[in-house]
Amino acid sequence: MIRRHPTVTDWRFTAALFLFTGFAESLAFGHFQAFTPLFLRQIGVPTVSITAWTGVLGVLGSVVGLPLLPLWGALAERWGRKPIILRSAIIEVVLIAIAGSAHSPYMLAFARFLSGFVLGNTGVMMALQSEVTPPKHMGLAIAWVSSGPAIGIAAGPLLGGIVASGLGLRALFYLDAGLSALSALLLLTFLHEAPRTRSTSTMSSLALQSLRDVLQLPAVRSLFIIYLLFALGVTAVQPFMPLWIHAVARRGVPALLMGPPAYLIGLVLTLGGIAMAIGTPVLGWLGDQLGSRRTLFISLLGNGVFFVLQAVPTLALLSLGQLAQGFFRGGVSANLMALLAEAAPEDRRAAVMNLSLLPQQIAWFAGPALGTALAAGIGLQGMVLVCGAMALAATPLVILLRPHAQAQGAAPPA
Repeated sequence: MIRRHPTVTDWRFTAALFLFTGFAESLAFGHFQAFTPLFLRQIGVPTVSITAWTGVLGVLGSVVGLPLLPLWGALAERWGRKPIILRSAIIEVVLIAIAGSAHSPYMLAFARFLSGFVLGNTGVMMALQSEVTPPKHMGLAIAWVSSGPAIGIAAGPLLGGIVASGLGLRALFYLDAGLSALSALLLLTFLHEAPRTRSTSTMSSLALQSLRDVLQLPAVRSLFIIYLLFALGVTAVQPFMPLWIHAVARRGVPALLMGPPAYLIGLVLTLGGIAMAIGTPVLGWLGDQLGSRRTLFISLLGNGVFFVLQAVPTLALLSLGQLAQGFFRGGVSANLMALLAEAAPEDRRAAVMNLSLLPQQIAWFAGPALGTALAAGIGLQGMVLVCGAMALAATPLVILLRPHAQAQGAAPPA
């Protein structure tokens, strides 16, 4: 067991530091992903090869990063949280700088390969945050940390487009690398970890035990299933939502859309991103008032209902659905992670919480394939309806959730 000590830093300052870290990371990787096709063309890749290269680059990081996820959590338990978090920020600086200086797709592939070594910091940050935060503020603190990526996702496309249009893509990547370097410097200087008795288990046994916890602890297992259903429904529809917005807009206001409605698609999706950035701290705070379990139920229910609403082929209802879904979507991750911090064994909290990326990573792999199959079989409208129903199906599972299951006894040690 871990011996608890008084915290050595203010939980609000730590949350603000992690918020900025998540913002810088999501901004950099969002730009890297969004502008890769344009950058491939800029460095001379033939048009016929851009799609293939984009696909290869998109999966390289996950292929490397997924097998390493248990390792980072185990290292955090053995050697401390700060080195693992700092590792991610430093590698991020290097890979974004390499991408900015790339003159061939192979250099971009190397940068994407390195991105696999960046994964595995979110759960560790959440674990450290949970250790320095009073229980009555846990939901708000986790929500603050979760707000960083949400803000980056909301603001990234607009900011990136402005910078790239004026200074070029290389300058955008270099600015992202500079912002990531600032994040690493702030972490190095100001992040303090509470003194703790670190685990004496081997890294392999810690990694194995965290996987067993996910399978054997009822609360942890239930939270992972809930997260997988939610993430799979959301991820499956994301690549096709611009097509559905376009189809609905053409049906409703054909005179307005003589050309590609990029401005309308961007507006609708950006509103959803802004709503998520607002909903994350609001619903995190609500979790402290009503309880994270109850607020997770509300968040999943709102996300699912307004997700399904977007299947109605009316531009006004689709836009309302995007806006409201974004708000409730922000509360899912914040409250789910707060419950996971409560349910995970204290001496393996970082290792277990770091595996919370697995449902999302699985959804990133399986979601686009599922969306493609549904769109081909039942059309875009049917795809939105089915994916919304899938995300909504996670809601009743919260009723059966027992957040304190781990307190009755963790899984046997490896």
